[in-house]
Amino acid sequence: MKLCKKFATALIALSLYGVNYADEKKDNSFLNVQKKGEIRVCSQAGFIPFEMKDKLGEWKGFDVDIMRKFAEFHSLKLTMLDTTLDGLIPALMTNKCDMIASGLTITEKRAKAVLFSKPVFKVKITAALLDTPENREKFKNFSDIDNSNVKIASHTGSAATLYLRKTIKSANHLQFDSESAEVDALVQKRAHVFVDDNVFIDQASKEMNIKFYTLDSKQEGDLAIAARKNDVALIEKFNNFLEMIDKNGQYEKIKKVYFN
Repeated sequence: MKLCKKFATALIALSLYGVNYADEKKDNSFLNVQKKGEIRVCSQAGFIPFEMKDKLGEWKGFDVDIMRKFAEFHSLKLTMLDTTLDGLIPALMTNKCDMIASGLTITEKRAKAVLFSKPVFKVKITAALLDTPENREKFKNFSDIDNSNVKIASHTGSAATLYLRKTIKSANHLQFDSESAEVDALVQKRAHVFVDDNVFIDQASKEMNIKFYTLDSKQEGDLAIAARKNDVALIEKFNNFLEMIDKNGQYEKIKKVYFN
């Protein structure tokens, strides 16, 4: 009895120092990745300049370069898995990948399903129209696009689409499966405007050599990397890595490649 009392007393004492002996599973999320020697990352190619593929099918982009450096730092093989935007979180939940790196905006709804890293980039939701005198006269502010005669294009599952659902009451909202499709809708005049983040719009303007007339909303968004809710150790490793490359200048070097 004395031995049992001593053991119980010891457990109580340890609990006071934050040691939990409940049936809580140890978080081996990063150790499991290390054991495999590979980190699988779900992403949607085509979100310029965050993730895309070149003519040879090789992955490149801001997020991709950061994940590649993260993998190299921990001696891991990086495997990028091309996934539709609305399929990213389901793929993560079903263990098809370990993390998501796809220009994913932190939202309250998504934060209930996944664990986000510290922000890797900040963007602003923006409306893009063809730069004509008529458009400049007709549309002065972002709110002016909310008109029953206006067709607005956006990318299904994007932060812009989520924002439009909350704010647009009168305009016709058209959703497309890719960013390129929403831009095509504008260029082909099947839509009057498309809404996305300011970085993508700027890149699309350069790629297509088209000058857009833009209107910024008041909505800013933080882009981050995501993991499963219980994979705290994996996200902590990434956050530590992100802090390290911010201090040693690697983050700024990667940023200049795509945003100079």
